[in-house]
Amino acid sequence: MSNKERLIFDSPARPSPGSPILRIGMGDGVVAGVPHIISSSGLGSCVVVTLYDSKRKLGGLAHIMLPDSHNLNGYHSVYECADTAIAALIKGLQIKRATLSDMVAKLVGGSSMFSSSENFSPGIGEQNIISTKYTLKQKRIPLIGENTGGNYGRNVEFYLDSGRVTVKAIGQEVREI
Repeated sequence: MSNKERLIFDSPARPSPGSPILRIGMGDGVVAGVPHIISSSGLGSCVVVTLYDSKRKLGGLAHIMLPDSHNLNGYHSVYECADTAIAALIKGLQIKRATLSDMVAKLVGGSSMFSSSENFSPGIGEQNIISTKYTLKQKRIPLIGENTGGNYGRNVEFYLDSGRVTVKAIGQEVREI
């Protein structure tokens, strides 16, 4: 693996000693296998996309901040934008021997956290949802579950032993997708 690829796939996510939980922040992502649980907190207009290969019990999670990378200048994390994040997750999973045809996706977040001055155009949350779904469709990865939209924040846990994703929001019951 080249240094550039190592930078893409090395994540700041490291479990605490004795804990299987990998915590992912905004603009970060990770690919892992059993026994890990990947966690990301503070989803507002950002989205989390998970990819999972149930045959190999491998998964990846990206905390996406922006719909696409086409208008960005300069350095940005590969996981910040939907188009580059999904490509990086796919590549990371394939390096670990997952196959694209066995991958499924789940999507969480994309809230409307701020009132938009342009009520006729989608806010950043909706743009993140649309772009992520478009990229998944282009890659032919089925979206099998989602918990998106609304006007509230969310926390996510992704269990790699089963592919289960739980979503927690203040004042709401924990949901599984």
